[in-house]
Amino acid sequence: MATIVFASSKGGAGKTTAAVTLAFVTSHHGTPTTIIDGDPNRPIARWAERFPAGVPQNLRIIEALGDGVMEAIDGAATPLTIVDLEGSKNAEVSVGIGRADLVLIPLAGSRLDADEATAVIRVVKRQEAAFRRSIPFRLMFTRMSPAIMDRQARDIYAQFKAAGIPMLEQPLYERAAYRAPFHVGLGLYQLKETDARNPVAAVENAEAVAAEIRGVLAGAANV
Repeated sequence: MATIVFASSKGGAGKTTAAVTLAFVTSHHGTPTTIIDGDPNRPIARWAERFPAGVPQNLRIIEALGDGVMEAIDGAATPLTIVDLEGSKNAEVSVGIGRADLVLIPLAGSRLDADEATAVIRVVKRQEAAFRRSIPFRLMFTRMSPAIMDRQARDIYAQFKAAGIPMLEQPLYERAAYRAPFHVGLGLYQLKETDARNPVAAVENAEAVAAEIRGVLAGAANV
C-alpha cells in the first residue's frame, strides 16, 4: 500500500484539484483508492455529498482533521491513499507528511508559490529527521498553460532544477475539465464536450501525470 500526500501552505496552488484528479485516474484504472480530506473547508467531502453519482466506484472518501489525519492514514485499507492536507503549517500537517511514501508539492508557477513550496520542503526535511527515514517528494507544477510556460514559471522551474530539487516533468495543465466535477457533479471520465472543453485532452494529461507518479513510487520502493 502507498500513501501520497499533497501539501501546500498556499491557496490557489491547485492542491485539491490535483489530488482529486489523480484519484480519478487511479480508481478508473482499477486501483481501489482512498482520499483523506484533511481540509477544514471540506472541499472533497462536500463534492461527494453533493454529487455522489460522480464518485467513482473504486474511490472512498474520508474526512479527517488534526490528529485524525494520521489515524486515517494508518487505518486506510486500500492499495492507494491520497491525502489532501490542510493548507497550513501546523503540527498535524507535519505528521501527515511524516506518514507519506511520496509528498507532492503543487505550485502554480508564481514566486509566491515557489516560496511556499520551499517552506514545505523544509517541513519534509524536518520530518525526515524526526522519523529517521527518507521521505520522497516532488514539486508538481499545476495550472500551467498547455500551449506555453510563461517566463515566470520557466525561471522558477530553472532555478529549482539548478538547485537539484526533484520535480515532476509532466505538469498538470490548466483545464476546465479538472474543475468541472465540482460544478457539474460528474467524474473526469464521465465528462462530455458539453460539460467542459476538450475533456479528452484533460484525461490524457492526467494519465501522463499519474504514470510519472507511479514511476516515482516504484523507484522509491526499490531504493
